[in-house]
Amino acid sequence: MGFKEDLESICGKVDGSFAASVMGFDGIPIETHESNPPAGIELASLLVEYSGIISQVRQAAETLQMGKASEVSIRTEKMVAVARPLTPDYFVMLTLTPEGNVGRARYELRVAGPKLAAQL
Repeated sequence: MGFKEDLESICGKVDGSFAASVMGFDGIPIETHESNPPAGIELASLLVEYSGIISQVRQAAETLQMGKASEVSIRTEKMVAVARPLTPDYFVMLTLTPEGNVGRARYELRVAGPKLAAQL
């Protein structure tokens, strides 16, 4: 299986999810699976903007000697984004509706992380 199939599988296992993406911390997407994002969400722009935020959180944790950030989640009125680093250069992010199963999202990303990292 490649990235596309793995990301589609993750979305299929998490209620409320509408996109999963493997991204570079530089904001360049490697692969994205998208299915029916809510109205008003421009996924491509969101992924680029959130990659900058996630990169800053990662750098701040290291600068403050808190260790490596293992997960970042961002909740807004319209969506929740959960991201996990895969390598020093890449991360995976799952986006879901606010009513979606965030606990299951965290679990699926943690389980899928090593497999996705091995493909990079």
